[in-house]
Amino acid sequence: MADYKKKIFIGSSSEELTLAEEVRNQLLTNYDVTIWNEKVWDTSVFKINQNFLADLLKASLQFDFGILIGTTDDKVVFRDEVVMQPRDNVIFELGLFTGRLGTSKCAFLIEKDVKLLSDFKGLTLAYFDKASSSSLENAVKGIEEMFFASADDEINFFPSATLASVYFTNLITPVCRHIIENGGFTIKDTTYKKCKVNVIVPDKINDDVNLQFEKLKSSKTTETVSFNYAGRPRSIIIDAQIENETVVFLEFPTIIAGINHSISNLLPHDFNKQSPDYNSILERELRRFITTLKKLLIRNSFDELVIVKRESEI
Repeated sequence: MADYKKKIFIGSSSEELTLAEEVRNQLLTNYDVTIWNEKVWDTSVFKINQNFLADLLKASLQFDFGILIGTTDDKVVFRDEVVMQPRDNVIFELGLFTGRLGTSKCAFLIEKDVKLLSDFKGLTLAYFDKASSSSLENAVKGIEEMFFASADDEINFFPSATLASVYFTNLITPVCRHIIENGGFTIKDTTYKKCKVNVIVPDKINDDVNLQFEKLKSSKTTETVSFNYAGRPRSIIIDAQIENETVVFLEFPTIIAGINHSISNLLPHDFNKQSPDYNSILERELRRFITTLKKLLIRNSFDELVIVKRESEI
């Protein structure tokens, strides 16, 4: 996990691959960078037997950032004036990646003479002069600084972030509020003022997440406890153990099974779930789940009470 390099997608017209490679070389120290072009079919990201759109949809899930390069490739008549615009496929890719990743994680690296519609206001536009190498270098540096400053994994509409929000609202919040409002937790007529919640996220998601968590739980000595929570039709049930006069709740978020389901529906149906590409996307979604959950804990001041760990960390 610590050695993970975030992935950047670079899209450009086929005529500007040399320019794209210059951008890639500048970013390679800190990022894993892939250029979308006709040679990319031989890589692990794109397969020759899948169509263009399916591969783009897959890429938009697999990458953390996107850079689209807009150059003066096509002449277009705009209000009786001949102007230069980027290729349509570059504009399409820009829209796709911006929609999937968010405006802080996608940038349009654009030649200074390119004519853009007003619809591009609000996007990150980094202008450069093709005749000046320092101009391109400074534009890319500005984009890299924006990527670095952007939230690690923003709360958005990826399946992992949505599931983390639901999990936080339906289970973590009731447990934390009950502990805080009651000055601890009572088990068998004994109130323990010291409490903590350990949320354990697996390193991988198997097909049967419930069975996966049962195996994890079997290595722990726990008992099932419950409490009523206002607004819920039934009690909250959670596993707990007593350690040094502290109630330690062990929580295994089986809701993450929805990540597998969501990714399968977002990707082409013939995409192999056992492939390295699928595992790469799944790993990123697990990290998003954890990061979203941690952000929500901090926002609600529950971060001292709840600890989120990967299976390999316990």
